[in-house]
Amino acid sequence: MELFGNYVLDVMVGEHILPISAQMIQELTVVSDIDRLVPTFTLTVKDATGLLGEIIPFDSESNRITIRFSRSNNMDDMNEFQFVVMRRRPLEDKSFSIEGVLDVPLLFSENQTRTLSGNIKTNLANIAADELKVDEIEIGESLNYDKVILQPSWTNAYLFRYLRERLVGKGDVGCFYTFIKNVRRKRIFVFKAIDELFLADVGRNKFIVGANPYEDYTPVCDFRIFDNSGLLSHLTGKAESYNYFDYESGEYSSSSVPIEDCPSLCDYYLVDNDNDIEVDSIKSLGSSNGFTDDFSGDVRNKYYKVATGFINMWISTWGVENLSPGDIVQVLFAEAFAQDNLAVFQHSGTWMVKRVVHVIQASFMTNILLTRCGIDTAMDTSLIPAMEVRTHG
Repeated sequence: MELFGNYVLDVMVGEHILPISAQMIQELTVVSDIDRLVPTFTLTVKDATGLLGEIIPFDSESNRITIRFSRSNNMDDMNEFQFVVMRRRPLEDKSFSIEGVLDVPLLFSENQTRTLSGNIKTNLANIAADELKVDEIEIGESLNYDKVILQPSWTNAYLFRYLRERLVGKGDVGCFYTFIKNVRRKRIFVFKAIDELFLADVGRNKFIVGANPYEDYTPVCDFRIFDNSGLLSHLTGKAESYNYFDYESGEYSSSSVPIEDCPSLCDYYLVDNDNDIEVDSIKSLGSSNGFTDDFSGDVRNKYYKVATGFINMWISTWGVENLSPGDIVQVLFAEAFAQDNLAVFQHSGTWMVKRVVHVIQASFMTNILLTRCGIDTAMDTSLIPAMEVRTHG
């Protein structure tokens, strides 16, 4: 491994280690997002020798790029991504740029036509292990039931997206996420409902907004908070109402999902009690999808994704090589220790990781997009209290 400032880094093209220095790196970003199936990367380096742009042939070997990095020499913390190159760009200023996605076989290619009968969890696990060749599998227990699923000439990626948008788990669990994360050199297939993601322990994922570390909290050097509730409440309101065709009665019926049913990481939803808006923004529920007669899976998956995005926070911190989407983190604000500043304290607490952007140049930093549906506060408020608040160790 090559030591660069506060991190170690290797970039391999095929089986060959690329001889680069920190001064040569114009951009190296590795991005993972809970709404994207796989991580992506962009690497732009100075290529004065023409090694990448002119000498190494553009063949199948050079399409395989391995990037491994860590903030320490501890191999237990090292993360390694194996990417396949999707685009190359030799540039006029003797720079060379390549972009790609995590190398996962049979995810985006080879349409499949088949019937998946029996246990949903087992079928998804078999596809992940036998076709995607992942190292580990995390599938929610709510999908441990039998259901016949058709895959009519779809790629596996399209099948996962279809199921993510329509599945409903045992106990009316909704809002599923499916993605492949890369942690400690392992590709891990995840298919879980948001309830199940919220049950994860914080572990080492603790951050403090301040200049210095505190106990086992990693310092946050910059943060930005985005309150989207005013915008999104017009799309979702206090409840999501919808109409659908009931095939048993032969008539159109209506139903709704209230905000209180949405799982929460915080004490209050960013929706006022006096908000009487009940919108009907979810359309195209006129045909049967074979999952639920009342289309509750479709509605919960869409509605809860919007509701859990009422408030977002970007934080920038030291490189956190093994953080991934779907992780639960804890954020504290240093001001809360110095004074009873509840206006700041309302954004402390647990958040879910939506996006992770590793930025490697002269130093190694990680930008993290966090999301949840509201705030924590001890003050009186007109906001709707969350029905269930998760606790994390």
